[in-house]
Amino acid sequence: MKKSCRLLFVLTTCLLALFALPGQARAQMDSRFAAVGSDAVLDHSTGLMWAARDNGTDISWEEAKAFCENYRGGGHADWRLPTLAELDTIFEHDSASRFKAFKPITLTGCCPWTSDVRRNRARTIFFMTGEINTFAKTASSSMRALPVRSSR
Repeated sequence: MKKSCRLLFVLTTCLLALFALPGQARAQMDSRFAAVGSDAVLDHSTGLMWAARDNGTDISWEEAKAFCENYRGGGHADWRLPTLAELDTIFEHDSASRFKAFKPITLTGCCPWTSDVRRNRARTIFFMTGEINTFAKTASSSMRALPVRSSR
């Protein structure tokens, strides 16, 4: 094979490999999450099942807790507020979306409540930056309820 043909072959192979990487990464991400009906998502890497979307409107911590406990998605009744550590597992740092949650999960507000509380305050993650915040439980502006349950 002539040098120019060999070089063209190597360059073509490198380009094909380069363009294949995002697809492979996407395939790995797609295999991480599985839909459970139309209203729940199973995260195979953590064993957690999430509501496919948050409650969709501003909500206080007490209301969010009740919303999660009464959620009946995916054919299950044992839903709850996530812990801060659990919520962090769905924050996608590299996302270009406004609210940086992994794609199968839809957030309509920045800050899903967690079960991590201190007196009259509760913690959340700001899903635009990943910053951890603490708010009064009575706050509701852009706060959301995102039910979770353990599937294991």
